Amino acid sequence: MRIAITGSHGVGKTTLINDLQNYFKAEAGLNRSFRLLEETPRQAHELGFPINENNTPETQLWIFAKQLEMELIARDHYIADKCFVDLLAYAKYFFNDRPDLVSVLEDISRRAAAKYGLVIYLPTGEFPIEDDGVRRTDQDFQNKVDKLVLEILDEFGVKYVKITGNKKERLDQAVELIKNLI
Repeated sequence: MRIAITGSHGVGKTTLINDLQNYFKAEAGLNRSFRLLEETPRQAHELGFPINENNTPETQLWIFAKQLEMELIARDHYIADKCFVDLLAYAKYFFNDRPDLVSVLEDISRRAAAKYGLVIYLPTGEFPIEDDGVRRTDQDFQNKVDKLVLEILDEFGVKYVKITGNKKERLDQAVELIKNLI
């Protein structure tokens, strides 16, 4: 099962995936069923690629290539902290003046998104954006990316489940969804 968690930055994707990882480790056998894929923009940042408002086409291409690599290696059993839906949302935001680049990334994203068995969407506005020194804390920027995520989900016809609530409620909802798929 290919599970993708999507949404703008700062909505709790990494928190949810870490909570799922801890939950699966506690449950016999479940931790062997899924590979947890780390978020590629953070990996790009750690390698020295410019991100956020300094994002470059090279950064975006590396992020897409790394996401594709991770999803291909994991095959059919993963939970992705980021997915091609939100990666494309950022590409559209930063490179709307580069339709050639966005078109290629859109094609990759459309094909990848069609393969997700479960997409969990986390909306903005439930928690303040944590300042971790990497992500932007601008609420307006977060809302614009969120709007693009929802537009892409709709445009691609991706069925998704919106999860809301506090940390525990989100974990409980995600665990229930995943258990129903296993």
